[in-house]
Amino acid sequence: MGARPHLSPSLAALMSAAAALAPEAHAQTATGAETYSRVSYRFNDYSEDSLAPGPHLGDPERYRVLSQQFQLATRAGSESAIDVSATHEVMSGSSPWYLLRGPDNRPIQVMSGATIQEHRNEVRASWTQGAGTSSSTTWSASYSQERDYRATALGVERSVPLGDALTLGYGGSFSHDLIDPFEAEKYDRVRHEDKNSASAFGSLAWVIDRASVLQTGLQLNVEHGYLSDPYKLVSVGSSLVDDLRPDRRVQAAWLARYRRAFSAADAALHVDYRYAQDNWGIVSHTVEAAWFQTLPSRWELVPSLRYYSQQQARFYAPYFADAGSHNFYSSDYRHGTFGTLSASLNLRKRIGKWEFSGGVERYHAATDYALGGADAVVPGVVSYTRAFIGLDYLLQ
Repeated sequence: MGARPHLSPSLAALMSAAAALAPEAHAQTATGAETYSRVSYRFNDYSEDSLAPGPHLGDPERYRVLSQQFQLATRAGSESAIDVSATHEVMSGSSPWYLLRGPDNRPIQVMSGATIQEHRNEVRASWTQGAGTSSSTTWSASYSQERDYRATALGVERSVPLGDALTLGYGGSFSHDLIDPFEAEKYDRVRHEDKNSASAFGSLAWVIDRASVLQTGLQLNVEHGYLSDPYKLVSVGSSLVDDLRPDRRVQAAWLARYRRAFSAADAALHVDYRYAQDNWGIVSHTVEAAWFQTLPSRWELVPSLRYYSQQQARFYAPYFADAGSHNFYSSDYRHGTFGTLSASLNLRKRIGKWEFSGGVERYHAATDYALGGADAVVPGVVSYTRAFIGLDYLLQ
């Protein structure tokens, strides 16, 4: 498998005071913090749509990922908490490899060769001091490994009250990744590369009234090292060259979140907006809304909608007519202009100390969804369906 982005510490845990705004289930999702100990199991079935109709070479069937996760979140004393999780994924399928210039300049998508099967394992652990209080500190660590990729990350987050209605959050993380592409000699790929990633954030959460909270934050991500994809090629004139991206990427993001509880309806509304921009020229907007509805007999229904749009990197093109003055090349669809629409539905049921959950998500991407339209075609954009089930046992 090729290099993939790894998540930095979330801005979700901006404040613990928000837990008082809504019924128990809503409060957990509002802050990202558990209010009780639990053992959890999750199973996800992620399946990408076959390649959209159009000129292509190779197997049009794309990735399917089956994942299982086990998690333990528990108190360790009156004001400390431990969260440990282990994830195993099995991935198979083909992916976009490169694009050729076809008749009428219409790109031909070439898919990767034989269908691959890959496994990924990840372990995460965090320790929180001051859990359940207005002032807390969380240390975290993770390790992820697959046949050709290893990543190790460390992080810390701090939450400090600035008054009765205002909370400051800040933190950072660091990740070191190693890339050892398989079949490197056969396909003349890089043998061994690495990259480092650092992230820092600061945030403020304001309790507007007894029913609503506004959260806002800034995040800075810096990546340095090998940021290209060793498994992708680019068509330049009559030649195929390796995917080549800058060795440094700096991204800044602004996030705003609004949470409101509706006591009469026993429900809560979550609305998020994120703006991000990097030095590669990619600008993105994300808007998401979710409704947490408590139902009789301890059921909960959570429908959500999400929209995403991005503008392409400066060095993206389906193919390049000639080398010209270009220093970098990429026809990776993830750097093109496109937009996505997704909808999900999650249903939960509490029976004693057991909680069952399940749901489905449908995600569709297209260049037509992008704000302002697309400058170049992006044949490889992904659409997928994801189904998931979960089982939790409450320890307290």
